[in-house]
Amino acid sequence: MFLRRAVLARLAVVAATCVSLGLLVAGDEPPLPYRVGQTVPRDARARVAFDLVDDPETTQAREEAEQRSQAEHVPAPAPVVVRRYPAGMVIVRRDEPISPEKLAVLRAEHAAYVRSLSPLWLEVRRAAVFLIVGLLAVTVAAYSTRFQPALTGSLSSVLGVSALVVATFALSERLNDGPWHVAVIPLTFTAMVLTIAYNPPFALFISVCLAILTALSQGTDLTPLLVHLGGLGTAVLAMREVRTRTRPVEVGLAAGVVFAAMTAAAEVLTGQTLRFVVIDSGRNLVGAVLAGCVLTGCLPLVERAFGVVTDVSLLELADGSHPLLQELIRRAPGTYTHSMTVATLAEGAAEAVGANPLLTRVGCYYHDIGKMLKPHYFIENQAGSNAHDQLGPALSTLVIIGHVKDGVALAEQYGLPRPIVDFVRQHHGTTLVEYFYREALRLHAGEPVPDGLEAAFRYPGPKPQTKEGCILMLADAAESASRALAAPTPTALRKLVHELATKRLLDGQFDDSGLTLSELKTIEDAIGKGLIAVYHARVRYADGVQARPA
Repeated sequence: MFLRRAVLARLAVVAATCVSLGLLVAGDEPPLPYRVGQTVPRDARARVAFDLVDDPETTQAREEAEQRSQAEHVPAPAPVVVRRYPAGMVIVRRDEPISPEKLAVLRAEHAAYVRSLSPLWLEVRRAAVFLIVGLLAVTVAAYSTRFQPALTGSLSSVLGVSALVVATFALSERLNDGPWHVAVIPLTFTAMVLTIAYNPPFALFISVCLAILTALSQGTDLTPLLVHLGGLGTAVLAMREVRTRTRPVEVGLAAGVVFAAMTAAAEVLTGQTLRFVVIDSGRNLVGAVLAGCVLTGCLPLVERAFGVVTDVSLLELADGSHPLLQELIRRAPGTYTHSMTVATLAEGAAEAVGANPLLTRVGCYYHDIGKMLKPHYFIENQAGSNAHDQLGPALSTLVIIGHVKDGVALAEQYGLPRPIVDFVRQHHGTTLVEYFYREALRLHAGEPVPDGLEAAFRYPGPKPQTKEGCILMLADAAESASRALAAPTPTALRKLVHELATKRLLDGQFDDSGLTLSELKTIEDAIGKGLIAVYHARVRYADGVQARPA
């Protein structure tokens, strides 16, 4: 029942998004596809007969002037002129730039034409728009269900993307009106945000849909579609690693250059004047750069809203002066050293399988921060005595498992991003605390094993949800277990890593991560090589000979 309600809630959000976009695209009437300075490919003729009188401001000024002339006995202004335009009359000739006066006539003609349309025709047009929007929505939903299961499985993510799409389109519609004509600002901003929050294919797919809707809302001219497809595609493909605060501006500049080039090419083909082409191209170039500047300022908000972390934030977290890492050094220096070694092993494995090496490294730095609250219960921080000698297996297991919960609490207290918190929560998955479980079995030797005993000695999970999480789990286990080897030879280290990987694979710890067997083999090899490098052989020197530092 709960699952059904969750699915219905997500479908309701998608339906509401379709209705909102349909209303925005359709509007109350067909759009006026003319702008000042634009040339038309054929004569613009009046579709219906109409009259054009002075605008309200001119009429009001004329009435005031008439009243003043009567009071002051001065000549009255010229009477109101009503110009009549029969159907078929040429308003703007082919290849003639539209002046502000001509645009006013075109607007009057358009208003008269809309009044002449039957309500049935307007409803049919609205239904056609809703059909196009609905088909696009179904396509996006099908694509997301197949290729973005994490997105479609989360109501908050669906709601966030839907709200972003509707807000983007509404803002682009507003900014596309005169005198701005800079719909590229919200479109480029959203393309870059979706690339950061999800991945380039998804961002590109949504950007194409937004470009189609934007072109549809402006009429049947394909020029806006061509321009937007080129610029948005560049923004998505150029937005890869965000390692500096200026990266969005650089991407915006690259997209702006393509926007400008596509605008110039498309408008030259449609016969626009050089002045119109230059102004429009420059406007789109500046708009794309401005979108990058806005994203630079909003980057922390984007990370919080979508639960992602950019390379900029990861580099800041990787700084050894971070308060949490400094506290870990002070309270649990052994755990800190262990974490640094695990990070070295895991980063190489992440590079080998195409995962995010920087995210993996930073996640390793913080994965064991919970140990700093009870450091003397963990072997790497002990100096001689073992605190577990005074505890039973069950109580020792509670202390060991508790470092995950304590680590999550610390990570949230210090405001670490959600992906880093997930590393802390998932790095042991639901694995068994084997040493103390075997101690418990030894205490029950000769007796029936109590029901649920094994479950009491397992971590609460969840299992790793990403490849980076699986790499951390295996690197963490391999680094810890390698310290117990009497002779850490290359063969022994490779065998150890393989046994640990196989045990976790058979235990189902990698089931939720999408990790393949070939990738697991690559990770094994990378971690094995890393451990061999850590335990590389040293040259023995004769007594009295000082060894060179290695």
